[in-house]
Amino acid sequence: MSKFSLFTLFLSATIVVIVAELMVNEYVKYPAGGKNLSASVLQSDMAPVPAPEKAVATTQEQAADVISYALISAAGFKDSSLQRIPFNGIMFESLDLRDFKSVPVTVNNLLENNRKTVATFYEFRANSRMLSTEVYRMLKDKSGKLIGAAVNEGNGFGEGSFYVNFVERPGNAFLVVNTGDNVYALTYLKELHPMIKSLLAEIVKGDSVSKK
Repeated sequence: MSKFSLFTLFLSATIVVIVAELMVNEYVKYPAGGKNLSASVLQSDMAPVPAPEKAVATTQEQAADVISYALISAAGFKDSSLQRIPFNGIMFESLDLRDFKSVPVTVNNLLENNRKTVATFYEFRANSRMLSTEVYRMLKDKSGKLIGAAVNEGNGFGEGSFYVNFVERPGNAFLVVNTGDNVYALTYLKELHPMIKSLLAEIVKGDSVSKK
């Protein structure tokens, strides 16, 4: 046998041994790891998946305003729309509630022909008779301390209501109403009072139904 043939035979044997060792090492090294990986994938597949659609729907339901477009339409407002605005802590442009954190407050402007603001509605979402009574009393006390204003508690709406009469703004009405579970503050042009009265009747009826 020539030297070249011996060298070729030796090289082939060496390659076979190396390949065999690699195959054995790979088999011994990775079965456990491969098992763990399969288990991890299985556990991942079995893990509960959050339902973001349901969470979003719940948040939107909680954030929905009581005074809606359907409600103002039922009250007789025509060519009107609602504009949701953030509550800056000032009610009726005079009452400072920036430190008030007891209940959520939402604000909507009532727009005529999508341009002119003819009313503004504040909703204090107490969802509790005791808490709504506290909010109502707080608003009445603060309103009574305003300079150039007087409180007239006539209790003509809901379970309690009062007007705030501003000397310098005789053309607008400023009304606060406690429905038993929530409190609403409304400022509007006085000529809109008949429709505001109908709107409040719908609000009080709706809050009464939600309590049952």
